[in-house]
Amino acid sequence: MSVFDTMRIAASGLTAQRLRMDVASSNIANASTSATPAGGPYQPETVWFQATQMGPTSAQTGVTAAAMATPNTSPKVVYDPRDPNADANGFVRLPDVDIAAQMADLMGSSRSYSMDATVVAAAKQNALDALELGR
Repeated sequence: MSVFDTMRIAASGLTAQRLRMDVASSNIANASTSATPAGGPYQPETVWFQATQMGPTSAQTGVTAAAMATPNTSPKVVYDPRDPNADANGFVRLPDVDIAAQMADLMGSSRSYSMDATVVAAAKQNALDALELGR
């Protein structure tokens, strides 16, 4: 495996973890969004990843986002007659976002991103060391 294969694989991980962080932070930010332009409460999302070949001749695999999915969960119903999106009985439909699970996902993806960045830095240093040996 070449240094560039290593960097390509780590870069695919960086991209995947960045998307995972974006989705988790969006879910957290919209945890109390009761109305969207599409109508109804915000629908939390999840990301599905799959292994992918890094090049036409490479046997190495990286990761890519396979799909963005919206879990089939029903919204939480909360009594808040002061909310402008409340129905005639004073109930508001809010997204079913588990903040603790989203925070755990955010922390896990942040840690994975950090490890991938460390791999890129190590591969870069290896390439520089190899160039230095050639002098």
